[in-house]
Amino acid sequence: MLVADTDHADVMICKGLEQKPSKPAIRMIGRSPQPCSYQEPKDHCNGIIDMPLELITEALTKFKKILIPNIALKYKLVTQLPFQYNFVPSWIRSRLLKMQEIDSDLSRHLGNEIARSSLVRAFRALGFPLERKRPPLLLVTHDIESPHGLAKATLLKSVEDDLDMASTWFVPSDEYPIRRDIARELSSDGRIGSHDIKHDGKLIHIKTRERLVDRLRSSRLRLERIFDKEVECFRSPLLQFSQRIGLALGDAGYRFDFSVPCWEPVHPVSMGGFGVESTQAFEIGGVIEFPLTLIQDHQVMNVMGMTTREAIKFWIKEAELICSFDGDLVLCVHPDYAFSQDLKMYRALLTSLSQVRRTDNPEDKRSNEPEALC
Repeated sequence: MLVADTDHADVMICKGLEQKPSKPAIRMIGRSPQPCSYQEPKDHCNGIIDMPLELITEALTKFKKILIPNIALKYKLVTQLPFQYNFVPSWIRSRLLKMQEIDSDLSRHLGNEIARSSLVRAFRALGFPLERKRPPLLLVTHDIESPHGLAKATLLKSVEDDLDMASTWFVPSDEYPIRRDIARELSSDGRIGSHDIKHDGKLIHIKTRERLVDRLRSSRLRLERIFDKEVECFRSPLLQFSQRIGLALGDAGYRFDFSVPCWEPVHPVSMGGFGVESTQAFEIGGVIEFPLTLIQDHQVMNVMGMTTREAIKFWIKEAELICSFDGDLVLCVHPDYAFSQDLKMYRALLTSLSQVRRTDNPEDKRSNEPEALC
């Protein structure tokens, strides 16, 4: 527990060498000589650990970029047209993304996790080991963008049912008709989340808080009527996110959000690399944010050009790296894309990720649900 009164603290966190702490302390001693290098904590073996200040300022900088994103001019032009951006053929949109610099090396974009690990080591050196409140999770999620994807969704679910796995299905509430039989199938043993009203990319442009909350709430309520199930999760189309959106979600009745990427090689909103560089959940305005830790399938296959087999190898390497930081594995597979046509490879993907993410939790379905956080 964090307290302002140092008399009741077990460990002090202070700034500067001039501090002469009276109890175990972690001192932020100033900027490191090389701002991009994360230095190891320095243990003086007298109850004092020195940490480079850059670990904190760098983390704050990354969160600020997420909360106040730089929206690319191309994105503004395309998503503010009278018609929806997805009227443009997907192959053209993918080609536009391919024209940007693609940085898909996740190991270069885990700054917040490196900072977290350094801080954990500092506490451990002082005799205060920190542990997660719950085991890391494997969360399988799906964005259903079109009627074609909706029709294919049950194919993916049949594989998950056979493996006794539960997943979350993010559905736009007003984009296309939702068949009742498919709604019943997906909501059985699965979770339903909102994917906004329409997959139009306009959410981030809404400035008025009241309009934003109304749009988010109306999507949730409509989906609850269609699926006859409580909707607590949200993921915005194109992974749009801002402080305004994050704070509005709680007022709209959501508990969990999956809109923030850990790292996106070519984020459509910014037309460049974008992410929070964190593999663990955090909270904004009472809503738990689950970063999308594995790069989504659209980026891996449609932008980076991988086959399903190549994608699995890529994700397993990413998963092993994420697990080394004790992070959650959050996967996004669109039924609209290749895995719904290659169910054998989809089974191999889920089996491989389950093997990487071994936990002591015997309830497999429970460990694949956001409630496991609580």
